[in-house]
Amino acid sequence: MIRKHWPVLFTALAVIISVIIGIAASNSSDTGYAILAGVVIFMFLFPLAGAVIGGWYGWRIRSPLKWLLAPAVYLGTVLYLAAEDLLSGAGFMGMDTYWSVCSFTGIACLAAEIIAGFIAWLVRRNKAGRT
Repeated sequence: MIRKHWPVLFTALAVIISVIIGIAASNSSDTGYAILAGVVIFMFLFPLAGAVIGGWYGWRIRSPLKWLLAPAVYLGTVLYLAAEDLLSGAGFMGMDTYWSVCSFTGIACLAAEIIAGFIAWLVRRNKAGRT
């Protein structure tokens, strides 16, 4: 089970690391920590987790329902941001901030899913042509 769904564990680890980084940055008085945390979390960790999930399941799953993964990852990121805002006590951001910040993760997941699905389709097509 874990071998088939390791990207979910990777994403959970990314969320845990992000919460730790976010709480550490919110308790600091230096704005540079908050900027660095935002860059690490929203420009690296979450898009990487979205790309890993999109790529893995885009390769593994043949069902058209796999295209629901990108919106699910996107909404998961929005929920994380809302939870982080509540835990840090900073209050909610504007909805436009959620849409724009979380779009990096959704776009990375969707792009990885499209690329992996296309590669899987090419591999299956070449295997069918050889036999």
